[in-house]
Amino acid sequence: MKVRIISGAVAVALLVLVLWLHQTIVFPICIAAISTIAIFELFRAKDCLRYRISFYAAILYSISSPVLQFFHLSNVVQIIMVTMIMIIFLDGVVQHKRLKMEQVCFMLVSALFVTKSLGLLQVLLQSDERFGLIYVILALCAAWIADTGAYFTGTFLGKHKLCPEVSPKKTVEGFIGGIVATIVVFFVFSLIYGVVAEVKVRYGWVIFIAAACAVISVLGDLTASILKRQCSMKDFGNIMPGHGGVMDRFDSALFTVPVFYVLNTLLSIYHTV
Repeated sequence: MKVRIISGAVAVALLVLVLWLHQTIVFPICIAAISTIAIFELFRAKDCLRYRISFYAAILYSISSPVLQFFHLSNVVQIIMVTMIMIIFLDGVVQHKRLKMEQVCFMLVSALFVTKSLGLLQVLLQSDERFGLIYVILALCAAWIADTGAYFTGTFLGKHKLCPEVSPKKTVEGFIGGIVATIVVFFVFSLIYGVVAEVKVRYGWVIFIAAACAVISVLGDLTASILKRQCSMKDFGNIMPGHGGVMDRFDSALFTVPVFYVLNTLLSIYHTV
């Protein structure tokens, strides 16, 4: 437990530092690093690292995407993405005797989903000069708040298993607790932020987005759990002692970030008019 707490504290300190430097190249580089490590862990889990051409193509895309987005070169990002897709398919054709099509599809989905999901953090940041950073924080914290709320609620009140064959420790009570915790934190934060920053808040929309992100975060967690079970592994890695790998910490965030982005794009939760 001590190692887990220290590791978590270091991670939070690094996160705060990156967010403080959000207007510099440090932010997209951090996104690129997290995306790259996550893709590495996923490829390793499915024994795809040996397909080096596909792996390098995926890594090139994950590294370049947020950095190019930082410089508003989205057209170049699209070119690299299409090139990466073609390379992986070509690799599947060339190595068809040992590279299964399900692995080709897995590599494609992993590279696209991880890079696109985390890349939306850069898009969120640049989408609004005033609220961009706040949106990034909420999109990320939605997953972690829901997980923390579910953990403590499930520990003290959990009786009914949510999905025992996939994640034995998850309970229905914990699931509800995670939703409630996310709604409360989002609402209180928005209430305080609205007063301090003197902005208008759509509180009903805040509650809806918080609930939606909390629910979808569980889908991300369960999806990662299924993959780990199928690959006979406990954690995706050990880069964070006591916590596992990058995928173990960002599996839910990969789902909450796109949902937050889409919903907030439809109707911003903060506005000045």
